[in-house]
Amino acid sequence: MSPENAMKLLSNPVRMAVLQWLKSPADAFAGYSQLYDFSQYGVCASLIQDKAGLSQPATSLCLKVLQDAGMLEATKVGKWTYYRRSEPRIAEVTTSVTDFLKLL
Repeated sequence: MSPENAMKLLSNPVRMAVLQWLKSPADAFAGYSQLYDFSQYGVCASLIQDKAGLSQPATSLCLKVLQDAGMLEATKVGKWTYYRRSEPRIAEVTTSVTDFLKLL
C-alpha cells in the first residue's frame, strides 16, 4: 500500500476509532459482552457496529476496507465474525507513512 493510500484510508475517523478500540478491546468494550474473551478471537463485528453507531452495511464496509489493507484479521466463528488488529501490518504502514513524510 502506498503511503498516500494509507493516509487516505486512515483519514476516516471511524476507521481510526476501530483501530484504536481494537488496540485494547477489553478497555474499549468494557460493559459489552460477547461469547468469547477478546484475546481469543478479537471483537465481534456486532459490538463494533454498536459502538460505532453505524448500520450493519456501513460497519461491514469499514471493516472490509481495513481487512483488505491487511490492518485487521477476521475470524469466522459460527455465524459471527470477529476482528483483531494485525500488528505487523500496522507497523509496516506506520513506517511507510513516516518515511514518506520525512521526505516532504
